[in-house]
Amino acid sequence: MRRNSFVNTSPKFAMSAPWQRFGILLGTIGFIVVCFRVATKSSEDGDKSKHGDPDISYSSMISVPIEEVMAGDPIVLAQDDPRVTQYIWNHGYIVAPSEIDYNLTAPNKNPSMGQGQMIRKIFKDMKGGFFIESGALDGETRSNTLFLEKELGWKGLLIEADPKNYGMVLEKRRKAWSSNTCLATKPYPHKVVFRQQFNVGKIKDDSSKSMGNKTASGYAVVQCFPVYSLLSALSVSTIDYFSLDVEGVEMEVLANIPFDKVFIKTLSVEFNHVSAGKAGLRKVMEDKGYVVVGEVSHPQGLANDFIFVHHSLHELIAASKEQ
Repeated sequence: MRRNSFVNTSPKFAMSAPWQRFGILLGTIGFIVVCFRVATKSSEDGDKSKHGDPDISYSSMISVPIEEVMAGDPIVLAQDDPRVTQYIWNHGYIVAPSEIDYNLTAPNKNPSMGQGQMIRKIFKDMKGGFFIESGALDGETRSNTLFLEKELGWKGLLIEADPKNYGMVLEKRRKAWSSNTCLATKPYPHKVVFRQQFNVGKIKDDSSKSMGNKTASGYAVVQCFPVYSLLSALSVSTIDYFSLDVEGVEMEVLANIPFDKVFIKTLSVEFNHVSAGKAGLRKVMEDKGYVVVGEVSHPQGLANDFIFVHHSLHELIAASKEQ
């Protein structure tokens, strides 16, 4: 890594002193060097006349382990910071596609509850696309992307936060990149406490401060990265299909995607647990330039998703309306 090079960033640092200015430098490997300047106010008139200026500045430096920075509190790195991408690769947060045969329970079945079928219709069984599936579960059960990958040759990224579920994802030998992380609910990497409960597991505490009393059986501390950071690590900027099912924090994930830097053509987004409700989710996505072309539901509640297509893709929108 380069040394003594200032980075233009906007970190936060919660301290009692009146911090006026500080930046982050690239330090030794595994550490972030923080340079800061503290200003204090003279309390007596005598000090003012003696020093000529009531404000006295002191400069100093501290080094912070990169793991602490990735926890997102108190120092953060922006989602487009190259050190985030480097950290993802250096710490194995993206695993390469399997090169051996699939290990599926039902190899001839399309396990999607309707979302994947709708995407196939919209793209007219297009081959060679790219997907993201967040909430990958075990890589097969109700997967919205398995058919696209296995039968149509799509590549993609499977994201599963629960370490137990992720172990099963690897056992399926999917031909997609995979990541045992969660999608960030903030515009920078951070850690969360995740409640492990197979298909209904979810973020329990969206803050590193609450880790101490939530890491008992059934909970796991999980690293989160913004969508943009993971895509940057793969040098991908266009996504044909994004399947988003993260048990209630879909809006927060979407709010932190820089849609001006990545082009997502279609999405299926679960609305069942979104705090703003269906109308709120729809309004947010319409404001980002998407139209609802379908709604997928299941009598047993196994699917409750909107299907979105970017408004500029007229052929895809037209295809969604075909019988």
